[in-house]
Amino acid sequence: MDKKKHRKKKGLLSSRFYRIYFAVVAVAVVAIAIGLMWLRGAVADYEIAQPVHAAEEVAALFEEGDWDRIHDLDTSAKDISGGDKALYVQQLTELTDDGDIAWSQAFSSNPDEMKYTVTLDDDKLATFTLVPSGQTTGHGNRLWKLGTITTHVAVEGTEAAAAGDLSVAPYRVKAPTGYTVSVNGRELTDADAMSTGEAIFQADFLPEGINPPTMTEYAFFSDEGAPVLSAKDAAGKDAEVQTDGDNRWVCPLKADTEFASQYSDAIIALAERVAKYTVKDLSRNGIMKDVAGESPAESILKKFSNDWAPPHKTATVTDAKVTDFYVLSDDCFTCHVEFTFTLRTRRGNDYVYPTSYTFCVVKRKGAGKLYNITFN
Repeated sequence: MDKKKHRKKKGLLSSRFYRIYFAVVAVAVVAIAIGLMWLRGAVADYEIAQPVHAAEEVAALFEEGDWDRIHDLDTSAKDISGGDKALYVQQLTELTDDGDIAWSQAFSSNPDEMKYTVTLDDDKLATFTLVPSGQTTGHGNRLWKLGTITTHVAVEGTEAAAAGDLSVAPYRVKAPTGYTVSVNGRELTDADAMSTGEAIFQADFLPEGINPPTMTEYAFFSDEGAPVLSAKDAAGKDAEVQTDGDNRWVCPLKADTEFASQYSDAIIALAERVAKYTVKDLSRNGIMKDVAGESPAESILKKFSNDWAPPHKTATVTDAKVTDFYVLSDDCFTCHVEFTFTLRTRRGNDYVYPTSYTFCVVKRKGAGKLYNITFN
């Protein structure tokens, strides 16, 4: 009797366990299904809210040549055609006929604005911006709408327009981001920027966390004949502007001459030790004292094959100079060093090698250490 009760009780417990088990599994399956549906909806919602979709709609107006519609949105339309819509449409149609129109995102200093550049055969044709529309998606992602359109062509009253030459902004200048460039006394702004973010150094040449300086390219007109350009660096000091071909200029990143003069002797001495290591006149242990541990320079020098040099008695460095000295942070700088490397044989014959290196140096425990090197 007791055994029958025990078996019955055991059967009830087993039955109850499986009912609870399957109920929990069913609830979990439903929860997972609901979660996946929510996740798919959230991902789709996020995708819909991406500004690129609004940008594609605006860019399509240029790609399709809808100058009638663009005229109504263009903040520069009055300047281009004096308010004559038909003339505006005619001029832009002729200008872009058979041209290759493209668009890309550009830099904007305003975090609540997305900026895009429209080009015609690689020349700046227009810019447009997107701004938050004030509306959000069901998941709270903000939506975007057109802010402004500005077309960059010769405007009414300028020499180019008077000559009947309706053309895309013909002049360009590149300068380090953060520098101020002026044309005929007018400072160029983000609105004149055609592109930005072009790194001056390869990022992988620098230590992690050190951002390479970048260049911004501007496109502009000059209503006063040949433009007069000037520039100032981020500290407000005068910077050099150099010609870079027809109607092109570049403002190079200013070298830190004060630091260069302070550290030139040490850099030249380091270059001499590296050069002697490459011809087996300095041991690996000797050069590794100058190198940051676990750095690209350590790997490069350990793998360097220094069997190239002819037999020699002495190795000397002469006519050395340090250029392009750039301080990137309190504990990192780059520079270029060039010199004449002479190997003299026992018979007095000289092998002369014009040599140059690019160094990235970091501060480790208060001492400068070679982090990276390029053999030029």
